[in-house]
Order: sequence, then structure tokens, then C-alpha cells
Amino acid sequence: MISLKNILGSKKAPAQPAPGTPLKPGNIFGQTLNVEQAVKSKKAEYIEEKAKKRAYITLGASVVILTLYSVFFLYGNTMAYLKAPAEITKLAGQIDELNNVVIPSLEKTKELHKAAYDKEFEETIKALGSVFPAEVDKLGIIRLFESFATEVAASYPPFEFTSINLGPAQVKGGYQMIPVSTSIYSSLAGFDQFLSLVDRSGYIYTGEGEDKKLIEKTIRLMSISNISVKYRGVDKDTGQDQGVDFSVKLNIYSRTSGASAPKPKAKAAATAAPAETLE
Repeated sequence: MISLKNILGSKKAPAQPAPGTPLKPGNIFGQTLNVEQAVKSKKAEYIEEKAKKRAYITLGASVVILTLYSVFFLYGNTMAYLKAPAEITKLAGQIDELNNVVIPSLEKTKELHKAAYDKEFEETIKALGSVFPAEVDKLGIIRLFESFATEVAASYPPFEFTSINLGPAQVKGGYQMIPVSTSIYSSLAGFDQFLSLVDRSGYIYTGEGEDKKLIEKTIRLMSISNISVKYRGVDKDTGQDQGVDFSVKLNIYSRTSGASAPKPKAKAAATAAPAETLE
């Protein structure tokens, strides 16, 4: 009799674990799995993948930075280096031009300006000596007034100095002051000319800027300290204005310092002398 056992063949049944032995975790294939190791493996793979991405990003950024550096820095320096010989040649030409053309021209201009400046300086010192002299020169003061009176009387009559009194010089610091008392018979227009004379005294230049130049006829420095006026009225017979009597007190100045200052003896004599009068 043929049985199922004969067809399938004899096969031992799988061994059964002994009673009390714990079962091991596994799958249907009989393989044992460690969950903790699987998690660690996945985590390591994730970290490795992330590190690779970061490395690629860093590498790409480095390539971009190096490229920009090459374009904006190395390229410019390279071009400057290539142009350096031409620049050096150009600078050498400019230096030669400075040494051979510009500097000699400036030296020549400097000499011309120096000569003009020296001339102007000498003329200025001369003019200063006329408006602020080192000597009292009382005779020169009287001549100045008499010359002025003659000039003004010709255009604005009447004008005359009826008296000129010069007092002794008074020393004040580095200058001397000569007090002068005058009596003037004049028309109003003529006296205005006298006031203009005093106002223009002491100036050595006229104009400003490029128009500035030395005054040809300078006037000795003076100032007015007092003016008294007496009107003569009108002539009853002719009806003509008889003019005005002016009493004017002035101060006229001169230097004392320097080699050309008055000597002590001459100064003492001038101080002790009585007032000089011209009438």
C-alpha cells in the first residue's frame, strides 16, 4: 500500500527548543535583526550625505570666490604690471620736462618777480620816509603849508595861512609828535581842500588789487586835534562874502627809532627852543 509518507519521503521535524529556553527575535527567514544598529546605520548615512552636500557647497563657493578674486584683483594687478614699463617711460619724460623746462622757467620768473619786488620795496621805503620821516624838519612843514596855500588860493580864493606856530616835539614811544597851531583865512571851499589834505596825509598807496600803485606826491602824516571857526560875514558895501577865519591845531608825526633818529642834543635844543612863528 502506497502511503503519503512514502511519496514525500521521510523528513525529520525541526527541533523544538527545550522547555524554558527564551525565543530569539528574528524574521521569517530565521535571521536575527538588531533595531539599534539599524537606526545608527541610517543616521550615519544621513550625516554622511549631509556632509557631502556641505562639502560640495563649500567647494562651489570657494571656486566662485577664487574666480571673482582673479577677475577683480589679479587681473587688475596683472594689467598694471604689464603697463608699468610704459608708465615708467612716461614719468621719466615728465621728470625730464620738469628739470629742463618747467623748473628753469620758474627760476627765471622768480628772478623777475624778485627784481620787481625789490624795486617796489625800495620805492615803498622811500615813500614811507616822506610821510613818516626820521627828522622833525620844521622848515619842511612850513614849506608844505605855504605851497598848499598857493595852490588852493589859485582855484578856491581866498586861502592863506595868517600864522603857523610849531611847538616843541613830544616824544611818545617810537615816534615824535610836533604840535602845530595855525590861523587860516579861507573860503569854505578852500578850507574843504585843507581838510582833504590832512585826510590824505600818511597814505603811500592808491587803488586796490591790480590797480594798487604808489602815490607820486605823498603828504606827511598829520592829524587835527581842534578847529575853531569865526565867520567874517558879508561886506555891507559890496555884498561879497568876506570869508571865514579858522583856528586849527594839528599834530605832525616823525620817527625816533632807528639809525636816522634825531640825536639827543638836537632833540634837547628843539625842546628848549621857543615856539616858532610864521606870520
